[in-house]
Amino acid sequence: MPVLKKITRYPIKGLSGENIEKILLEKNQVLSGDREFAFARSNVLFDEKKPVYLRKTNFLALVQDEKLAELKTTYDNKLKRLIVKIKEETVLDEILDNETNFHKVELFFQRHLDLGEKNKPKLVQGKKNENNKDLKHSFSDLPDKVVSIINLNTVYDLEKKINKKIDPSRFRANLLIDECEPWKEFDWIGKNLKIGETILGVFRRTQRCAATNVNPENAIRDVNIPYEIKNHFGHLDLGVYAYVKKTGIISVNDELIIN
Repeated sequence: MPVLKKITRYPIKGLSGENIEKILLEKNQVLSGDREFAFARSNVLFDEKKPVYLRKTNFLALVQDEKLAELKTTYDNKLKRLIVKIKEETVLDEILDNETNFHKVELFFQRHLDLGEKNKPKLVQGKKNENNKDLKHSFSDLPDKVVSIINLNTVYDLEKKINKKIDPSRFRANLLIDECEPWKEFDWIGKNLKIGETILGVFRRTQRCAATNVNPENAIRDVNIPYEIKNHFGHLDLGVYAYVKKTGIISVNDELIIN
């Protein structure tokens, strides 16, 4: 039976993930705290009071900015503290609670990515509703409020085909599943997954893009993942998206029931 092996959220789009042992999934919401922040490019107008979905090319992301993978980041939501390290050396440590600190963080990323003197990105946040609980906006690759799922054995099957180790974190999924046949997750489209106390409705496959070409260990584009998937399997997809249909807690090592 398929088992949930890892839960990951990405507080800031394009930056490091945070592994979680258990979390409450809420109906029709993303994983709490996932893609809550993003760096909008200098020419992008984003109104935090009236947020709307924008394509990922409007933000700093691995699809265009592979040097982001050189950074190991942690974000403490309670303290609003962002720490950035390069090869274990702390290069940035700021509390995101005022415009001055936001500006310092933006300048760091402008310089690290060599964006140019007039191209300082803007750190923007998806605002929350009145009860300060549910995200009004998430900087996901889709306009839908979804959870992304990767089958580890599908990744291993791709590894065998190309004879190269592929870190599953290239795919930046929220849920990693094990003990499931490769590519079996595509059969879940239109079905429900019961995990712990929650129910997810799987509704589409995930088409991969050039962001997956970046090796998260060295920030080098060392494999053309979309090409390899297409070459060996005849499509561009790896992973699936699901809606949260029932609020409930999920935990690492929960079994998945498909129906």
